Amino acid sequence: MRSVRFCRRTVLGLSTVGAGALALAVGAAALALDAGRGTGAAVEDARLQSEISALEGRVATLGQEMESLLDREEELRLVADLPPMPVEVQAIGVGGPDHPLLVDGDVDGDIDGRVGSMATSLDMLLKRSELLASSMDDVRKSIVDKKARFAATPSIWPASGFLSSTFSHHRRHPIFHDVRPHYGIDISSRRGNPIVATAAGRILKAGWENGHGNYVVIDHGHGVTTAYSHASRVVVRSGEGVQRGDVIALVGSTGFSVAPHVHYEVHENGRPVNPLKYIFPDAIAD
Repeated sequence: MRSVRFCRRTVLGLSTVGAGALALAVGAAALALDAGRGTGAAVEDARLQSEISALEGRVATLGQEMESLLDREEELRLVADLPPMPVEVQAIGVGGPDHPLLVDGDVDGDIDGRVGSMATSLDMLLKRSELLASSMDDVRKSIVDKKARFAATPSIWPASGFLSSTFSHHRRHPIFHDVRPHYGIDISSRRGNPIVATAAGRILKAGWENGHGNYVVIDHGHGVTTAYSHASRVVVRSGEGVQRGDVIALVGSTGFSVAPHVHYEVHENGRPVNPLKYIFPDAIAD
């Protein structure tokens, strides 16, 4: 057997070298780990920066599209006969495609800052979209109301033929030969020709009326009614809904009449007005 002897100084020296080598190994491993972590963080940061840039581009595009919609909204309000959106209301959605919050940010900027800017931009776009939706609802209601109002406005001749007597406060009656108001117009037409509703509405009266003969009254809403007299036959009933152009009766000469014709009246809030005020020049019932 061989034995090796180490003195105390030698043992301490070897221990010191071993500890130093171990420390160097641990340090190298730590540096390698930190380097790996740094590389991964850089890759993740680059990925986030790229995604944020893409989102910023989309936000900017949404801002531009919102501006186009707001321009269109002004045109629609004009068509709907609505006043422009008040400036103080528009201020709710201050911004636009050139607003600093709606353009691409600094691609090398702080991620938290860029995300915060996008959140502010999206909040602004949300407020503008709510403003636009409210305005479009006003436009829709106005157009629907105007469409209904137009449908309920007498605008065509009640029968084909020719105008034989006009609206007058003083006209000599063809039968009684005295001067009395003529609160309507007379359209001479062939017996049996259709008499049509001059606007949408609901039949208020349908039947015989002294002096008027076979008689129809239509309530068009908005305070407007129309009346059709001297028909040979009525083909509608009270309470029935009609549209402009629907046949309601046939031309005749019943009541105080000397020849086939339609006596046609228009009333506004119970007051007779000249029907020619409502009739479009070329709007003749076929």
